[in-house]
Amino acid sequence: PEPLPFTDVNETDWFHDAVQYVYDNGLMDGVGGNRFAPNSETTRAQLVTILYRLEGEPEVSGTSGFSDVAAGIWYTDAVAWAAANGIVNGTTDTTFAPGDDITRQQLVTVLYRYAESKGYDVSASADLSGYPDAGQVQDYAQPAMAWAVAEGIVEGMDGNLNPTGDATRAQIATI
Repeated sequence: PEPLPFTDVNETDWFHDAVQYVYDNGLMDGVGGNRFAPNSETTRAQLVTILYRLEGEPEVSGTSGFSDVAAGIWYTDAVAWAAANGIVNGTTDTTFAPGDDITRQQLVTVLYRYAESKGYDVSASADLSGYPDAGQVQDYAQPAMAWAVAEGIVEGMDGNLNPTGDATRAQIATI
């Protein structure tokens, strides 16, 4: 692989190999100025764009139907594709909130729906009751969080699920 062009990712960083993979495979780019910004949050638009690239950027017809996703923006087709395939819902019936940071429970829900759309077995389910903050996982995200923990996609943070916490770019690359 080519050396990473990012000045903020070192070979000794725990996320180096993951960043190398997503960069080599065209799934994630830098944020400009030769930076990857591994500790920055990931937006909802960025996550669906990664999955859209993973799918080979298939042709999209129509729009996403979200009033806050304009035509011709870097994430427009990705959001339309994800909405059409049942991978994302909006934050309301008419809005997607593309610039909002994605929370851990939103992340696992999107990944769960993506896996489902690919026909993968998503029946694995962990008992979340051992986590002190399990009750903070919203109803819509419960099956996805139980699946993600069972599959080792997410692990607790200091013994907590941290469902409303943000997912960093380094964490997304690793996942």
